[in-house]
Amino acid sequence: MCRLICLCKGVREDAISEVIDSAAHPNLQVVQEKTGAATNCGRCINAIESLIEKSRSESIIEDHK
Repeated sequence: MCRLICLCKGVREDAISEVIDSAAHPNLQVVQEKTGAATNCGRCINAIESLIEKSRSESIIEDHK
């Protein structure tokens, strides 16, 4: 079972990761527009930004292989 990131909108980590992976320039605004996450109370913003940063770090590692 995938972790629920945005409690207000019921958005799970896999949905956010899919948006991040498919976006040319992933950022919080793109995730908000595509999923609705972080558009209500904002408590999940840090978790979303962490997923974006993790994706960027993994991309940099892949680019250097």
